[in-house]
Amino acid sequence: MDTETKVYINNDLDIALARMQARDLAKKMGFSTADQARISLAASELARVLSWTPQGPSELIISDTSRNGHQGLQVVCLVEREHISAQGVDTSVPNKSFAGACRLVDESSVDVKDDKQALVTLIKWLN
Repeated sequence: MDTETKVYINNDLDIALARMQARDLAKKMGFSTADQARISLAASELARVLSWTPQGPSELIISDTSRNGHQGLQVVCLVEREHISAQGVDTSVPNKSFAGACRLVDESSVDVKDDKQALVTLIKWLN
């Protein structure tokens, strides 16, 4: 399918757009209604984390992916490292949103890029 959508997150309307874009792709890929809801909520929660970035618009990439013959949908973005906590002790809104997004998908990974940013990838596999 090779579908990729970039959503620039700058405000609350962009969060809603990310949610709609994720749901649309999930529907096109054949995800169940429940999984479409999970995927769109995970994307909006991650977009919510990005909305806390003061440097201006951040990019959220929603695309299909495949591994070992399995199809899935992934949401990828760069986040400020201060907004994610590996220990889960941080109870700030961004960290709660990030943790919530991870619980809604099958796989989540955080790849630390430097002192300030980390690449976050969320994947939901198609059954």
